[in-house]
Formats: sequence, C-alpha cells, structure tokens
Amino acid sequence: MPRSALVSVIVVNWNGREHLEDCFTSLLLQTHSPLEILMVDNGSVDGSVEYVKERFPQVKTIENASNLGFGAAVNAGYKRAEGEYLLFLNNDLYLKETCIEEMLKLLHTQGCGAVVPKILLFNERDTINSFGNVINFLGLACPKYIWEKDRQDMEVEETSCGGIFLLRKDFMESLKGFDEDFFMYHEDHDLSWRIRLQGKRLLVDPRAVIYHKYQFSKSPGKFYYSEKNRLQLLFKNYSLKTLLLISPALIIVELAEICFSLTSGWFWKKIGSYDEMLSSLPGIRAKRKIIQQERKVSDREIVKIFTGELKISGVNNFLLDRVLSPLLSCYWKLIRGLI
Repeated sequence: MPRSALVSVIVVNWNGREHLEDCFTSLLLQTHSPLEILMVDNGSVDGSVEYVKERFPQVKTIENASNLGFGAAVNAGYKRAEGEYLLFLNNDLYLKETCIEEMLKLLHTQGCGAVVPKILLFNERDTINSFGNVINFLGLACPKYIWEKDRQDMEVEETSCGGIFLLRKDFMESLKGFDEDFFMYHEDHDLSWRIRLQGKRLLVDPRAVIYHKYQFSKSPGKFYYSEKNRLQLLFKNYSLKTLLLISPALIIVELAEICFSLTSGWFWKKIGSYDEMLSSLPGIRAKRKIIQQERKVSDREIVKIFTGELKISGVNNFLLDRVLSPLLSCYWKLIRGLI
C-alpha cells in the first residue's frame, strides 16, 4: 500500500455544527497524508455549511436540499470523491491521530474487504462504545463490548457488521454503495452483509481508535425505522432456504416486537411498517435477485459469526433476557447446522 494513497473521508452532517470543530480538527491531524475531506450536508439549517466554508476552507462541501439519510449522503459523496480509498463518518466523531494510517495497514490483510475501528466514548475514553457488532441471526444488532473498559491487549477480530468502514472505492462501486431505501438504521448492516457475501471479511482494528459522542435514543422513530429495515435486510440477503428455517423464530420475535411497541408508544407505526413492506416488495425482490445472483459464499459462511443470543442496546427487560433470548439461542443451535 503506497504511503501516498489518497483517502477520501466523507462526513455526513445534519444540523451538527456543534460537532464539526472536533471532527474536522481530528482529520487534519491525521498522520496519513494525503486526505480529501468532503462534508455532505443533508439540508442543515444551523449554519453548518457556512461555518465549515469559513473555518475549514480545505473541506469540500456537498449540499443536499433536504435530509436524504446517511446512506444516500455517503453515496453522493463517494461519487464525487477522488481517492483510491473511502472512509465515511458521522459528524460526532473524533479520530486518534494514527487512526486512518492503522486502518489502511489492516485493509491489505489477505481477504479483508473493509476495516472497522475501535470506538471509545468521547467523554469516557477508557470505555468501549463498540468493537464491531454482535449480530443475532434475526438481524438484531448490539455493539460488541459496549460499556466495558478498554483494554490494551485486544486483537484484530472479524465482525458481522461495522458502522464505520474504510474500504477501496472500486469495491464500494462494485457493491453499488449504500441501499438508499434504508433512510436510517441498518444501512451499515446491509452494506456489511453484502461485503461478506462477496467472500470478504470485515476486520476490527484495536489500534485504530475513534472517540464517539454517543447518545442512545429510545424514540419511537428509531424503533420504527430500525425494525422495518431489519426485515428488509433479512429478505434481501438470506437465501430462501435460510428464510424458511428462521421463519418460526422470526414470527415469535415479531409478536414480541408488537407487544413492545404497545408499551413504548409506536404500535401504529409498527403496524404501518408491514403495509410499507408489502408496497416495497417489488423493489426488494428486484434487489434480492441481483444480490443472490452475485453472491460468492453461502449462508453457512455468513452465519458462522451470528449468535442466537438476543441483546438490544439500552433495553433491559426480564422477559427478553430470561425467556426470549434463551429460546432463540436454543432454536439457533437446532437449525444452524441445517443452513
């Protein structure tokens, strides 16, 4: 990997002016050079664009008229990017000086498709926000090692999903970027899955460190988008055989989700999401056909690092922990060998 390789960093922003000083300052302090920094703004009204043009004139700005979501914003950015490599970020991140340099080194490991950094909390820098993600076989994700203390002896691990990637631009182009139908939530999981379907690994690098101003949201909107997109994720990327095998567990979890939505204030959004899924089926089927035709590995390879245990970040529930999660774990042990 030539030390002079251009890395294009795409920062997605929506009314995040308060975070931009930290984010762009950390990028300008990176030990790797050269960098191309692009900010894709999703219709901010807080003066973000004007601030960046004045404070960071070396940053290229792309202005969307409205909030298109993270995936669509990254797609707009990478199509304008000139670098051989791409790194895409949210605006509330601060990168350690050697972060990009370390990620580039690992990316050239045999079979590696993308590199994911270790993410620590911005205000508690000895505490892990994520080290990749733990993925349940039904698509539910939880940041790995979240809230645990950081350790210096951590080693490179393979992960099913990473929210932040460094990858080659030509690989991103071959994947056709993010699925823009995922307005928010699971767009990173979907791209991770498609990377792995091409026979490539996602590796988490403990030497590449990013600090995150993490805030967990329990808003009805988050649960609605997350759950709707999770179903689309499964229907697009699993084989028909695997979908049939997981269907009993999927039905049980959907019933549990409906009960949860009743107590959490988003019941009608949950019910409405099924109608939206039905209306989206032609598009989902079209994308599914392409994915299944172009895949290079079987589901047996994909699910090898999935789990039956069910954890939802920020949700503590007796029935979830003592009933549903053990039930799913047992069912996963039963069917995993059949996939």
